[in-house]
Formats: sequence, C-alpha cells, structure tokens
Amino acid sequence: MKNRIGLLGGTFDPVHKGHIELGLKILDAFKLNKILYILSANPPHKKETSVACTEIRWKMLCEALEPFPSLVPSDIEMKRNKFSWTFDTIEILKKDHPDDIFFFISGSEGFLKIKTWKKYKNLLKSTSFVVVLREKKHRHIIQNLLNEENIPACFDVSKQIDSPCVYICSYDSDKLFISSTFIREKIKSSESIEDLVQIEIKKIMEEYNLYGN
Repeated sequence: MKNRIGLLGGTFDPVHKGHIELGLKILDAFKLNKILYILSANPPHKKETSVACTEIRWKMLCEALEPFPSLVPSDIEMKRNKFSWTFDTIEILKKDHPDDIFFFISGSEGFLKIKTWKKYKNLLKSTSFVVVLREKKHRHIIQNLLNEENIPACFDVSKQIDSPCVYICSYDSDKLFISSTFIREKIKSSESIEDLVQIEIKKIMEEYNLYGN
C-alpha cells in the first residue's frame, strides 16, 4: 500500500500553534500517514538577515512536534547548501520514495505567489496541492489562476483523485489567524504570546532573545 505523505514547508520563524493545528486537521481530512514539516533553511524569497538562524528554528520545530508522532520535522533542505526551492525538494523526495504519494500543503496567501516559485508549472502538473483558504476572497482568485494554468481544482477532500490536482479547503478555527509575523510583532511590542505558541517554544525564544527590539 502506498504511503500518503503531506509536505508542509516554511521558515517556522517561529513555529506556532496554528502550524500544529493545520497539520492535525489535514492529516485527518486526507487520511495521511504523516506530514513532513520541511524547514526552509535558505528561503529564496526572504533576506537572510530577516530570518532567525537555521539551528534555532530547527530546535524549535523539533520541540514543537515532539508530542505528535505523525507530524515529523524534516531537515532535507538543511542538508543542501542551496536555496530551498520546493521543486527541488519534492523531486528528491519522489526519487527517494517512488511509491509514496505526496500532497504539498500551503496557505492560500503563499499559493497565490506560486508563479514566483521555481518551475511552478512543472510543480503544479506533477504534485497535488492542499490549499487552505486564509480569506474567502482567495477562493475565486485561486480558481482563476488554476484555470489559466489548466490545472483541475477539487473542493471535496473525500475524493481520491489519481492525477495531480489542487484541493481547496477551509476550516473554522481561532488559530487560523496566527502567523509567525504576527507573533514577532507581538514580541517587539512586549505583548503576551501565551496562546500562540507552546510553552517550550516560548522558553527557547526567551533563551536566545529572539525577535526582541
């Protein structure tokens, strides 16, 4: 039987409760065996100075996922001394695990920038995506984008589609609004982040004095 593997990439700067809840919901909805949380060690779309060092972000990610066996931290991009392009990462995973089925998970805000991704046309035609709507208006914009690229969209997560497509889904949650940027801004303003990150992650941020003025 083929393994169904979710792929959730990001800088995780820092990892937060929204990342965890998203993974658990997608894991259940798509009947995945596991989700790899792929740390973007050298993100091509962000200035190096704007991201906390890779080792600390990796430490936070491993700590955050430790209670959830099906949510697995992946250092695949840390091992490459190159930009962390999604296309390259998925090509390596497919080569190393040819019998597995992969689903790349993305928020709608990130997916709307897909035309800036390396070989995005090849990526859309070869890999299924799970796009979680962050705003209702994104649904129409994404549909237009997919129509332009001749990529099928699916709004029923229970459907098992053999060929690559883009699943568009949404869910209600008080954690859906959380973003790493929001957390960093809260810290700079000396506001509480108790409800946004796990206590272990807060301790690591305090230990390394992350995101302060």
